[in-house]
Amino acid sequence: MYCITHVMFKKKKKSKIGKLKEIRIGLNIHNRDFLIKIKKVNDFLLQGYTVKVTVIFKGREIIFKEKGVELILKFQNNIKGVFFKFSDIEFEGKFIYSIFIPKIKNENKKG
Repeated sequence: MYCITHVMFKKKKKSKIGKLKEIRIGLNIHNRDFLIKIKKVNDFLLQGYTVKVTVIFKGREIIFKEKGVELILKFQNNIKGVFFKFSDIEFEGKFIYSIFIPKIKNENKKG
């Protein structure tokens, strides 16, 4: 019994849950606000977090899905040197999101 709980504890300790940060933006984000969000994403990636960038559609904005995709691609181009890989752009209801994984995991960070 002890061995089973000990193994489960070790698996839980090594899991990546809680290492995901999410940045949510609207479709009509101002350029300065966009730059601030890029700075936050860079900070999170440099700290070793996985970052999920989500574009939220409000009301009838859902018909402009291509603008949401453009925003995520703009994020991807602006943080090009910081992340290792990213997931494909995914649609989920009124959200479009992509997940960015950092290049270097920070081993000194406690978490």
